[in-house]
Formats: sequence, C-alpha cells, structure tokens
Amino acid sequence: MSCQTLSDTLLRDISNLYDKADDYNVKIQVGEESKMEVFKAHSVILRARSNYFRTAFSSDWAKKEGDFYIFKKPNVSGIIFRIILKYIYTGTIALDATNVENNFIELLIAADEMNLYELVEHLQQHIIDLNHSNNDWIKQNGIKLFITIFRHKGVFSKLEELCNKIMSQEPKLLIGSNEFWGLDDDALLSIIQRDNLNMKEIVIWENLIKWGIAKNSTLNSDMTTWSINEYKTLKETLSTFIQHIRFFQMTPQEYYYKVRPLGKLLPKELEEDLNLYYIVPDCKLATKVLPPRKSQYIFGSSIFKGTHFNLISYWIDGGQEQLPNVLENGQYKYNLLLCGSKDGFGVDDFKLKCNNKGATIVIIKLKNSDKIIGGYNPIGWCATSKYFNTDRSFIFSFYLNNLKPTTIILSRVKNYDYAISDSDHTKNQGFGRGDLHIFQKSCKLVNYFVKIHDSENFEIDDYEVFQVMKN
Repeated sequence: MSCQTLSDTLLRDISNLYDKADDYNVKIQVGEESKMEVFKAHSVILRARSNYFRTAFSSDWAKKEGDFYIFKKPNVSGIIFRIILKYIYTGTIALDATNVENNFIELLIAADEMNLYELVEHLQQHIIDLNHSNNDWIKQNGIKLFITIFRHKGVFSKLEELCNKIMSQEPKLLIGSNEFWGLDDDALLSIIQRDNLNMKEIVIWENLIKWGIAKNSTLNSDMTTWSINEYKTLKETLSTFIQHIRFFQMTPQEYYYKVRPLGKLLPKELEEDLNLYYIVPDCKLATKVLPPRKSQYIFGSSIFKGTHFNLISYWIDGGQEQLPNVLENGQYKYNLLLCGSKDGFGVDDFKLKCNNKGATIVIIKLKNSDKIIGGYNPIGWCATSKYFNTDRSFIFSFYLNNLKPTTIILSRVKNYDYAISDSDHTKNQGFGRGDLHIFQKSCKLVNYFVKIHDSENFEIDDYEVFQVMKN
C-alpha cells in the first residue's frame, strides 16, 4: 500500500468523526439569541487544526460543564461555522455551493480569526479567479469586499492587491455598483484620496454627490427644489471629501455644467478660485491645485493600457499569438481620434473625426463586461461607399484583465476583396460584410477566418478609434 493511499485512508477515517462520532467533548455555541446554534466537536481535532482553538482550550476561554467544554462564539453565524467545522474535520470546502458562495467574505473573516490560514489563502485565490473569469461575484459583492479589506488592512494581502488593481483599472466595478451608497466615510475617503483612481474627475464628483444625498434620507433627489438648509446639510456631509476632488483637472464644460451650479457646496475661497481659473487659466490662485491622477492608460485611452497597445502592434507586424517578450515595447504610436463617451456614438461623429486619417485601430468595450472587440484598418476610412481590398486587416477580441492565449481571438482577413467596409451614409462601417460592423453592432463570420464574439450582436459601453503611426 502506497504512502498516498495510507494518508487518504487516514483522512477518510478522521472525516468520519465529523458526523458519525458519539464521543464529542465540546459544545460550541454560535450566533446570538434566537439565531444561536450549538455544534458538537472534539477538542483534540480542534486543537490539532487551529492555534486559535489550541489557545482557547489552554486558557479560560472554554468553560467546562460536566464532560463538555462550553465554547461561545456569538460573532459567527451557524451557516459560517457549519462550513468551517466541516473544513476542520475533512479538509474540504465546496466553493461552488450556494451557501459558501453567498458567504465568502464572512468565511474569510471567520477563517482568519480562527487561524485557518490555508483556508484564508484558498478563499482569496478563488475570489481572484472569479474576477479573472468575469464572474458577476465582484460586481455584486465588490463594495462589501472593499470595506472588509479596508477594515482588515494588511490581513488579506491578495485581495487588497485585487482591490487596488480594480481601482487603478476599472473602478466602475465598485463605484458603479448599487452597493456604493453603503460605503462609510472612512472607506469612501480612502477611495477619493487615491492618486491612481482611474476615473474621470467629473464622474468621481457626480458619484460623491449621489453618495451624499443617499446618506441623508431627508434630502430630495431633485436638487432643483432644495432650500438653503438642504444644501447646508449636504455641504456638511461632503466637507471632508471636497478638498480631495481635483476640480482644476476638469474640462471647462464639465466645470460649467456639473460643478458651478452646485457652488453652494464648496468653500467660498475654492468657488472663487474655480470661477477665476476657468476664465483666466494662468491666474494666481489661493487654493492648492492637486495634480492629475496617475493612470496606467496611455495615448489618451480610457480603455487600453500599454500592454494592450503592444499586443496590437505585434499583430500589425504579423504576429499570430501573444508572446510576453515581444509585448514589452510598442513599435507604433497611437493618436486618439474619437472617444464615444466624449465625442458621440453616431456615424457622423465617426466620419468627422476619423475619415482620411490613414491606418486606424477601432476598440470597442462591450457593455457590462471587460471584453474588448475591435479591428485594424491599414488603409483608412474615406466614406467611399465601397469595400477596400487588403490582406493586412484583422479583427480581434480579448478580456482587458485576462491576456491569456486561451482567451484571445485574432481573426485575419480571408476574402481580401471585402476586408474593409468603407460606408458613407449607411451604418455598414466596419470589417467584412458583417464580420464587425461598428454601428450595426453586429459580429458575423463572413470574410474573416474566425468569429470574434459568441453572439451576432453586441452592446457598446464605450469605443475609441486611434490613428496608427510608425514610431
């Protein structure tokens, strides 16, 4: 019999003690009042598996009544402790079970408190894997996770790194969630202060206003009806945060339409300096001007980082797969011609900004996803209402936070005569005869080798078009 077989047998026999033993000597009371539950266990198993319980049974934490140790754990629910107790006895946890998935954060906290560090690491890695696989768990639980990480700073290092990454790459996952309004003051302040928060300053400001209104149940959501006292209430709520908003980094239009009408919320000196700055930009100000937030995004993009542009450059030069050593340096520079959320999503907006600019790359971020689809046009857009012939165009898809070869699709043109659809007045602008039509929001398999999106249709969250120039 091999060593592995012997250890498997040992684990099986000890696991049987979880629900088949009759010689328990510990009663653990978890939860409070009507939700209190009592679990039976063996002190020798608990001590062997956890330093927390080893300390508990060697001190006054556990009281003895007759043949049983009585141990009280009111801060842990019955659902959580049942999962943990099974893990202690069996070394297993069903991560895909509903009762486990719905309680990952509570499990993390309880496992850490009970010194079950292997379980803590296992749970952290699983949550990270969920995020990489575009699971909705982060969208639904991101704010709760952020608050937990903030309150246990330095404890869950892997998840702290994940939260930092989300804030620097895609903060809308947290700030755009329905749970954002539940952030307490300290947690929100830690977000507002971040230099690497990758979000337009005006969007940060708008969300701060919404958060402040949500914190005051007496305030009407329609600010046009407010009295001076209502503005005073909101101003007091936001006073700690105002100094961290980088108003001087906003565009004049953003300031004029979104900040100026709410000037009552600002300190008088700041309001006066802002009015002066946007009329006389080079004037001397009394207010300290905070620098722009740092971003990993380049070439003016709010979607792509350097790695993404380097991958596109590699493909432009004929590369067929992602090779890390090739992606270190980009050999092209990219000039942002159009951003949908800023310049508009219409055909006329596209023609005005992108026609007669030479080679371009189009990148489209899909709604409610970090999936990107796009295409490279080596000729340019000219509104000829014709198809352009080329063998160098391609279309593609990948996930922003998961550049693994298994998740990347590169599709080169098969039928050169229909490589580029250079529409004029219709919505057929794009690649092939439907392989990727930007404004029809369609993805079919016609003139390119591989289909880049599961569905034939898609919804756009934002899109950008770049002029491609050789360095």
